[in-house]
Amino acid sequence: MFDSSTYRNDPQYLNANQYRDSGNLSSRIQIHQKFSTGQQPWNDFIFELAALKPGARVLELGCGSAALWRSVVNRVSESTQITLTDFSLGMIKDAADSLGRDTRFQFVCMDSMNITFMPATFDLVIANHMLYHLPSVSQALRQISALLLPEGKFMAATNGPEHMLDLDILLAKFSRKLEIGHRMSSGFNLLNGERQLREFFTDIELHLYTSDLWVTNAQLLTNYAYSTPLVKEMMGDEGRKEMTAFFQRRIDHYGGISIRKQTGVYLSKNPMSKPSLGGGSAKRG
Repeated sequence: MFDSSTYRNDPQYLNANQYRDSGNLSSRIQIHQKFSTGQQPWNDFIFELAALKPGARVLELGCGSAALWRSVVNRVSESTQITLTDFSLGMIKDAADSLGRDTRFQFVCMDSMNITFMPATFDLVIANHMLYHLPSVSQALRQISALLLPEGKFMAATNGPEHMLDLDILLAKFSRKLEIGHRMSSGFNLLNGERQLREFFTDIELHLYTSDLWVTNAQLLTNYAYSTPLVKEMMGDEGRKEMTAFFQRRIDHYGGISIRKQTGVYLSKNPMSKPSLGGGSAKRG
C-alpha cells in the first residue's frame, strides 16, 4: 500500500527522488505559470506581500531553483541581502547557476530542521510551499521565530485540503492505481496552519491567492502528473502516452480542463522567540 507520509516528509525519499534537482518542481511550476486564471502572477503576489525595504536581510527555506527571485530580481534593492537554502544540493546548484553572479544572493545547502544561522538575524523568512514536507513543523517554526529580528516577518505559503482536487479525480478515473489521492499539504495547510503558527507568533494574517487553472495542453498536464510522487511511484514509466491521450480527449471535448486551486500565504509577525536553534531532518517542497 502506498504510504503518503513517505513522499510527503521522508528526507531520504525527497532528496533522492522528488527533489534531486529542480526537474519535478519545474514541471509543476510550468503548469501554474502557463494556465493560471489569476490576474496576478504568483511570484508578484509573494513579492508584494514581502514588502522588502532597502537593506533587508532575507532568508528563504526550500528555495528550489530560485524561481521566485529570478522573476523579481530587477525589483530587489541593491542593498538587500538574500540567503537561499535548500536541503537538495541539486536544487541549490540550479539556483546558483541562475543567480550565482549576483552579489545580493548567497546559497546554502541546509536542512530546515537544523538551521545553522544565528538568532535575531533576518528581517524576513520565507517558506514557500515547503513546511508540509517537514517531519516536525513545530520544531522548524521554533527555529524560524528565533531567527527573526523583533520587527521581522515570516511568510509561509501553503495549500488548502482541496487544492488540485479536480486533477486527483481525473487521475482516479484514468487508473484505479491513482485512487489514493495526494494529501501532500496535510501537515501544514490553510485549515491547520494558523493554529500551528499561534504557538510562535502573536500577529498572523492569511492572504488568499485567487486563481484556478484552465489547462489546454495535455502533454504538459501529463508532465505535471508524472512529477508528483503518487503517479511516479504507482505508475512508474508506464502510461504516459495513454494519460496524455486521456487528457487530450477531455480538452478536445470541453476546450480545456478546469482545475480548482486553494492557495494562500500566512504572514506572521511579532515572534515569541526564545533563542534555541538546532534540530534534525528534512525539507523542501
